[in-house]
Amino acid sequence: MSNDSLLHSESRSDDRMGVEAVERALSLLDALGSVEAPLSLKELALKTGLSKATILRLTVSLERFGYVSRSLSGAYQLGPTLWRLGSVFRQNLELEPIIRPAMQALVSLTQESASFWIPRGEERMCLFRQNSPRSARSHVEEGESSPIGKGSGGHIVAYYLGMPTRFSEDIRAEGVVATLGDRDPDVASVSAPVLGPNREFVGALTLAGILNRFEAHVPEYKVIVKQAAASITRQLGGEPELVSHRSAERRE
Repeated sequence: MSNDSLLHSESRSDDRMGVEAVERALSLLDALGSVEAPLSLKELALKTGLSKATILRLTVSLERFGYVSRSLSGAYQLGPTLWRLGSVFRQNLELEPIIRPAMQALVSLTQESASFWIPRGEERMCLFRQNSPRSARSHVEEGESSPIGKGSGGHIVAYYLGMPTRFSEDIRAEGVVATLGDRDPDVASVSAPVLGPNREFVGALTLAGILNRFEAHVPEYKVIVKQAAASITRQLGGEPELVSHRSAERRE
């Protein structure tokens, strides 16, 4: 192999490896984003496996660019730059003008909470949220992460990512799924997939509420959530799934 070929091969290998310092910095942001309260230096070290000296060096740069800030107690928390970038990300998506009105219509019709979930690494993230006007409701915030394979939205995400889920047959058969007390014992939800062109999975449209209030309405909620997701799919240039109409709900 010539020197030029060797250098080219090494360059491609380096490209695939990434930059260790950047990945360490991102691991700090992931750790801070996984909890609601600021983390001390010791807690950050435990969560990331990084040394305190390494964390101190990385946070200097992260603070400088606004990705991390310090609380009054000196603990670390996510900084304002991430909120700004998240807002820009949501605003730049063509999804928002289509999905938000659909979610608002669902909430107006049912008085329950609507959300839209997208895959995010090994989890799913709530990209958009419209809360129920009721004081007793399920609580989720935009940007919050939740496990894949838990809750109806998690099962939809898992299915379309090709991951195992006990609801695979139900989703295939009906294109909508309901769970009762799966992710949270007091919460029930109904979700349906939103697809783009070429059957590309975009995300899961979810309606959720307090189980003892929500459960009796599951059959009708499945119909309207599925219809709303199909309408969004068509607006995005996709085709809704062709499915049968047998029931798909389970109590956990």
